[in-house]
Amino acid sequence: MALIDLPIVATVVLGVFLMKKGSRAMGKPTIAPFFFYTGKFLLFIVWALFAFVATFPQYRSLIPCQVQDTVPKIQKIVSAILLIPANLIIIPAYLVMGEFTHVGLPEGKHQLKTSGIYSYSRNPMYSSFLFLNVATFLYLPSLALLFVMIYGSVVHHFIVLGEEKYLSREFGDEYRKYQSTVRRYI
Repeated sequence: MALIDLPIVATVVLGVFLMKKGSRAMGKPTIAPFFFYTGKFLLFIVWALFAFVATFPQYRSLIPCQVQDTVPKIQKIVSAILLIPANLIIIPAYLVMGEFTHVGLPEGKHQLKTSGIYSYSRNPMYSSFLFLNVATFLYLPSLALLFVMIYGSVVHHFIVLGEEKYLSREFGDEYRKYQSTVRRYI
């Protein structure tokens, strides 16, 4: 299941790129820091668990609150298929955003990105999370992980709302025009 590894590796590569360039990848949270950081951290941990169990299936039994003893092959195939759009969305989003990618609001010089994947979705990175979460649940059907993924999704929605307020203030009519023509998610 190398498909689950791609968004994780892409995130790490982007972080290393930003650090080498001297860019600060951490910005100001758009919501209460506790929710902001736990929402991001917990989702990343869930996807890392997915990658770990996909690589080492013998550890699947360590995942708590599973709703299935075994996962049918078709369910694993659908999970893999859902990882394709997840990657086709998140990786181009990283490439378009490049050095302007931040965890939180940027400090200093930044740009409004509206080209490439951003011409279809204002939040492609967050949109890819939907596919990642559904794929994860199909591969690791666990009520505990489902709870974490729902929590992370709700937190990210509030992060998006905070980012929209910031972008509206920062870019004014340019952002509002973009907002009126491009969907928030997919």
